[in-house]
Amino acid sequence: MIDTLTKFFETYPQSFLDTNGPFRDGISPELMSRMLEFRDRQLHVLSYAQHYRIDQETVQMLTDLAYGTKPAGREEIYREAQFPFPALLVECPDPAGEGSYVALTTVVDDCMYTQRMIVTANGIVPSLLVLKSSGLKGELIFTPTYEAALLGPKHPNGEAALKSESEVCSHFVAVVATMCSMLKYKGMIETEDVQAISRPERRRAEKAGKPLPDTLVTRVRLGSAGRIQLKAAQVERDPEDPLGKRRAHWVAGHYMRHMARPEKVFRMPHIRGAGPVVPQTRRVQLPEVGDQLATKERLSTMGDAGE
Repeated sequence: MIDTLTKFFETYPQSFLDTNGPFRDGISPELMSRMLEFRDRQLHVLSYAQHYRIDQETVQMLTDLAYGTKPAGREEIYREAQFPFPALLVECPDPAGEGSYVALTTVVDDCMYTQRMIVTANGIVPSLLVLKSSGLKGELIFTPTYEAALLGPKHPNGEAALKSESEVCSHFVAVVATMCSMLKYKGMIETEDVQAISRPERRRAEKAGKPLPDTLVTRVRLGSAGRIQLKAAQVERDPEDPLGKRRAHWVAGHYMRHMARPEKVFRMPHIRGAGPVVPQTRRVQLPEVGDQLATKERLSTMGDAGE
């Protein structure tokens, strides 16, 4: 992914202008100069960014954990997040299976600078804005790409496009900050350095006489506690128990304030209640194919104490 983005920005802004023109009145020398400066900054950050690839289940768990925390606690988590590297390229699969959402995040002077890009088989959609954030406070910084796009026939749909992209950036901030926080808790998420390009793809390239670079990506997956966290966060209260009492069940991990420490700590997923943890049958309906799945059931196992 880093190699793909690097190749794109090596020919930027021409790579963008060729696919988004013609432009009204052309691109002014002043705007072209700023686009070239933007290219140089992107290439510089990509040269030292560490690539993290997060699977969909892990994205869901981190999202549930981030937005399940009260705003005051989330602010503290964001501020205290310790990045493993000064720049992260975080790749999340598109749920529709049409490509990947990519966030390039850097930390400068206690501020996170996050931008999203979309990578598909049809090409790359560069960022229109950068979200500068400190805690929950954010400021939108427009990129020269946005200014150029406004001059072309494929110009973004004003406030709607900016709102959509800023929301995606905010979501990435939540995922990245929570991921960095979870790295210090054993079993929540696991990381593994793997080849960025699959073995069959590398072999085909070698046979064609165009060997691909031997690059690594850090794959992020749920650990044993993370899988319990994901299940526990999806459990609904028993409607047949009006008093709110619960039989034994997994409780999702959560942040809490420690008596002897000034910062918040994370309490791992744990069992609460009496008796064995009982699996529950839950009905799930997907909006895209709701009519087909309306009569199907999914067994959501709550886990057991030895997991």
